[in-house]
Amino acid sequence: MEKGIKKVVMIGAGNVGTRLALALKINGLEVLQVFSRSRESADSLAHRLDCEPATDLKKLSAEADLYIVAISDDAIPELAERFPYPGKFLVHTSGSMPMEVLKKAGNRIGVFYPLQTFSKEVEVDFSQVPLCLEAAHEQDMALLEQLAARLSTRVHRTSSEERVLLHVAAVFACNFTNHMYAIAEDILSRNGLEFEMLRPLILETARKAMHESPAKVQTGPAVRKNEKVMKKHLVILSAFEGYRKIYNFISESIIEKSKTD
Repeated sequence: MEKGIKKVVMIGAGNVGTRLALALKINGLEVLQVFSRSRESADSLAHRLDCEPATDLKKLSAEADLYIVAISDDAIPELAERFPYPGKFLVHTSGSMPMEVLKKAGNRIGVFYPLQTFSKEVEVDFSQVPLCLEAAHEQDMALLEQLAARLSTRVHRTSSEERVLLHVAAVFACNFTNHMYAIAEDILSRNGLEFEMLRPLILETARKAMHESPAKVQTGPAVRKNEKVMKKHLVILSAFEGYRKIYNFISESIIEKSKTD
């Protein structure tokens, strides 16, 4: 990778920026600098990376081969307008924002989207994280592919349109699913029961989804159209009106989906 990306500046020190920057360092890249509007966040991540913190975009290092924007979607357009090096290669890590949101920063733009959920203090095996790449120019795409291959075995070229579809699907598979766990935990804890009881069930459900079509392994009273059990559940949920609505809506969705499978 003699002519590839060697030096990186991470713009953002949140969950994605933290895990990605650490993965880059572990895989031999030099993270020159971490930028964050929060001095505390910049200092904290820079300390872990043994690099320079920055809170002023005007003081970004000019020496990087790649600048990675890992900040909230709403903040990306303003960052692109204020980016001080229009000739440099700038990418963002968002699943839902198009590549063109960076166009005011210059013509060397792209996307480096890791399709995974991250937490600052939780290690992730980056070798199994799908990395979705996009670039305005083929030469820059080749650079991103070389970089991504150092981190992961799952590297994909995806358009902005494909990436937003993946992001929507990820919200269902991850965020909504976790919300269901939170609801289950609430129902149990209010009645003196432990969420721990459900963990083996959650693991087995996830295991099935790893090896089969989720639609084919759907179980439960809705897919069996067991109205007697569903009515009993709704009686129990009369004390949880919001959850009752969700139960009804999801059950109807499962029934409708089963008709088409």
